[in-house]
Amino acid sequence: MTLADVVADLEWVMAYWPDLIEARLPLATARRWRQPELTADARAERDAQARAERFERNALGADSPAPVDITVLQTALDVLVDADDLAAAVAEHAGLPVLPPPQYADLDAWPYLAYAAAHMTEDLADHAAPITARMVDRVARAVCMVYDGQVLDVTCPWCQGRTPETPAGGAYTWRVMSLPGDQTAIVCTGQCEPPDSDVGVWWYGQPCWPIARWTWLAKRVHQADQTGKIAS
Repeated sequence: MTLADVVADLEWVMAYWPDLIEARLPLATARRWRQPELTADARAERDAQARAERFERNALGADSPAPVDITVLQTALDVLVDADDLAAAVAEHAGLPVLPPPQYADLDAWPYLAYAAAHMTEDLADHAAPITARMVDRVARAVCMVYDGQVLDVTCPWCQGRTPETPAGGAYTWRVMSLPGDQTAIVCTGQCEPPDSDVGVWWYGQPCWPIARWTWLAKRVHQADQTGKIAS
């Protein structure tokens, strides 16, 4: 993975951190997979909502504890630990001040994710890549964005749904798949040959896009819907 890929992973986790915090409440509505395309305003609004909710919960005091989903809570803690460790590694590498340790009761990984993204370097990208990929996968699973085998209601802009059975097009060929190494990706099962610049990974000769590329992929689909073609 490149420096840009690692930074994209960190920004993706930042965008969905409020969703993860909300999902730890057992009565929170499970989210189905959606195109992960958030504007800066939408991210800011979600963050503000999460911070307000945390403030209200803390104001209740210990006598009124909110029940939580332990599995989701553990995911949030694991990601927070990874974010803290990564931010510390970046600071040490760049000779910058190390951020104060996180307050685990607050469950706020934003400062550490943002710090790591802002100061990440090419030298550290290889070290950070498996960590950020693990973060993305954990968050996606915790907020119910991953359904292994799910067929997406999307026509691939590169093959237009062409398959051996439907050579004229029209089939939905994108599937969410769990791949070795705990990686989750969208795989096109059609007769698809996008340019190498648009595909980071191939799976048994079929193009696939890991979770961190889904925002980019959503933009390409939208572009194709609007213009009828993919820009080179």
